[in-house]
Amino acid sequence: MTLPPLDRRTFLRRSAYAGLIVGAGPLATQSFGAAPATTVLADGAVFAKVRPRTLKQAQALMAFDDTHKAFADGSMELLLWPGDRTRLDRIGVDYQVIASQPTGPAPGRTSGLPLQPGERATGYRRLGDYYADMQMLATKYPKRARMVKLAEPSLEGRDMFAIEIADDPVKAATDGRPTFFVDGVHHAREWPSSEYSIMFAFDLLESYGTQDRITKLLKKIRVVVVPVVNPDGFNHSREGLTAPVANAATETALGVPGLDAYWRKNKRSFTGALYAAGEVNGYLNADAHGTDPNRNYPFYWGGEGGGADPTSQTYGGAAPYAEPEARNISGYMKAHQTTAYLTNHTSGQLCMRPWGYTSDDSPDGEFQEALGEKMCDHHGYKNQIGLSLYPTAGTSRDWSYGALRTIVYTFEHNQEFHPDYASEIPKTYALNRPAWLILAEAAADPRNHGVITGRVNGAPKGATVTLTRSFKTPTAVEVDAGTDGGVAESIKTVTTVRSDGTFTVHANPSTRPTTIQDGRGKEFWTVTVTAPGRKKVVKKVFLDRGTKVDLGRLSI
Repeated sequence: MTLPPLDRRTFLRRSAYAGLIVGAGPLATQSFGAAPATTVLADGAVFAKVRPRTLKQAQALMAFDDTHKAFADGSMELLLWPGDRTRLDRIGVDYQVIASQPTGPAPGRTSGLPLQPGERATGYRRLGDYYADMQMLATKYPKRARMVKLAEPSLEGRDMFAIEIADDPVKAATDGRPTFFVDGVHHAREWPSSEYSIMFAFDLLESYGTQDRITKLLKKIRVVVVPVVNPDGFNHSREGLTAPVANAATETALGVPGLDAYWRKNKRSFTGALYAAGEVNGYLNADAHGTDPNRNYPFYWGGEGGGADPTSQTYGGAAPYAEPEARNISGYMKAHQTTAYLTNHTSGQLCMRPWGYTSDDSPDGEFQEALGEKMCDHHGYKNQIGLSLYPTAGTSRDWSYGALRTIVYTFEHNQEFHPDYASEIPKTYALNRPAWLILAEAAADPRNHGVITGRVNGAPKGATVTLTRSFKTPTAVEVDAGTDGGVAESIKTVTTVRSDGTFTVHANPSTRPTTIQDGRGKEFWTVTVTAPGRKKVVKKVFLDRGTKVDLGRLSI
């Protein structure tokens, strides 16, 4: 694979690798010794501990499958796909094959904690289990939850679902309250991320009415949980643990039983002569299958950390929003005022805030760092910007902040993709619960977003308040050039006017972070108040964090 040139400025902003090369001491003398000639572990996965000695080697390793695990000596862990051992040998980097991460059924519960909400005795859920649990919760708690189908099916035709949780979820959909959005499994192999998401849904619903903190919270906000963003990839990964190996000329061509459990991307299929059976750029063609859904959002799409080569584990797709997973998540957020967002991943025990593409401060950097520290006081994760892990482009985290100015964090849980369920999953959820509630309360707190109020004379039946804003989300081309262009987007959220004619709308700040950073002035919400058969009133409203705007009495 031909790698693009790496200038000094770009290299230095890669915090993780800058630490390895610039500040880690005499790397050239580090050696792990000879790796075993063959190492194929029980579940098919092979990992390597790797430490680059030169800038060129560090650059080359960016194309490999980083598991997020770093070691005290400055080395890092890679998951080796077919062909990777050969590629490491070609690079000449020092590496040592290490033990496989465990996958499989839990041997028994060992944590000693009380049973956690949504905890299972049988280990990790399958895709159907998530949908069954969501439907069960909606049926059991009809006044607190409803299961909704997202706008588009997956590439393989699977419906994608969310569960909405609030005091009266139907009313909450249009009563102007803010939304706290939680998701898991953008990446197929990150099974714990979906477990914690669904356990949070169980927790909220089982705790309502018995715990004042949660009861009060659900009267103020709506919590939306999407446990499985990437259903095709997750199903492939979860069932791949014991699935038979496919023919090398067909879908997977992995040739190693169990390795499909570590599938990362979605199931976008790439066909044609370039990806015929055999090696492409050092990989078997299996690795050219799929797009990384968490590199397909428009913000900084196509930049460093969002691979342009389909063989890359971080391949960002043919275009921004090319994948239904990214369209579903962004579409839902743009139709609701999502004032806080938690996207769950595995692994590394990290709490990451924007940005993932630069070390430059974001306009809300101090606020998000302080809130992150407050959460980290509970679960002990490392509080950092996304770039501190490695550069990323087109992620849901940076998009939701860059386009919506949502308060957003990525939590990287655990130290493995598939830790033992019984000993790790309940314990880690209990550790995280206080942090999740802190972020949910931040979503509800009007000091952290804006509020618009008013009264419609005569309280006409069917009156609504609609907030709209249109803009272009910059891809890497526009961000790097400092221009405002890119992918056209629009936000439209609708609030129902109360029977007494009053309304309250909680909304995100109207000015995007890049507009602030580039000194281009203020942006505004367009507020339209109307009712059937009546004239409409249109106002331009500026909102910042903590801003309250009263539109007074409106005649329509």
